[in-house]
Amino acid sequence: MYPIELRKITKSFKNASGNGELLILDSIDLCPQVGKSTAIIGKSGTGKSTLLQIAGGLDAPTSGSVFCNGTDLGTLSDSKKSLIRNRNMGFVFQNNMLLEDFTALENVMIPAMIAGKGKKECRDRALELLEKLGLTDRLDHLPGQLSGGERQRVAICRALMNSPEIIFADEPTGSLDEENAREVENMLFDIVSSEKKTLLLVTHNIDFANRCDMVYRLSNRKLTLEKG
Repeated sequence: MYPIELRKITKSFKNASGNGELLILDSIDLCPQVGKSTAIIGKSGTGKSTLLQIAGGLDAPTSGSVFCNGTDLGTLSDSKKSLIRNRNMGFVFQNNMLLEDFTALENVMIPAMIAGKGKKECRDRALELLEKLGLTDRLDHLPGQLSGGERQRVAICRALMNSPEIIFADEPTGSLDEENAREVENMLFDIVSSEKKTLLLVTHNIDFANRCDMVYRLSNRKLTLEKG
């Protein structure tokens, strides 16, 4: 059983004119492996982020199924899908999506608080993660007081807060300079290796993608294996 399975995923949108539909994804299968990193590359507008959002249950396919540990997400209510995302999935986005009025420590604690864990347990876990990623001296800083690289490290900590099986990363280094981008890359791969997580990555950075165990290219609505 895979942590996430995509089976015959198709996605289409109505044309802006309202006449007909635009097919973005066509009968895509994808099964990221436990403890491995998988990258999806391709030109802008090909549907990479859409595919990632479907895999994470943030969007619904037009047809096909997404399974999380054997459970078909399409059969679940929104609240049950949210519960699975909270417990089994972690998300890292290009713009980090941190809450501006909360400190780094508070931002990291939020997923565990939502899961109903005690405040001390949440704080201890958040401190552990922030220390691991070199952010001990940034605990009480607001996102606006952090550098781009620091904000992404906080976002990674938040994604890991509930020890998810799978990490979804959508251009996590796209807004960073080369040094900070490399640092974030190294952290993600170290986590996948040491904690046996599954990483599903969308990126335009070919060098970043090629560090993954498997690389797929999304083109002409189809997914083709390039490495692995």
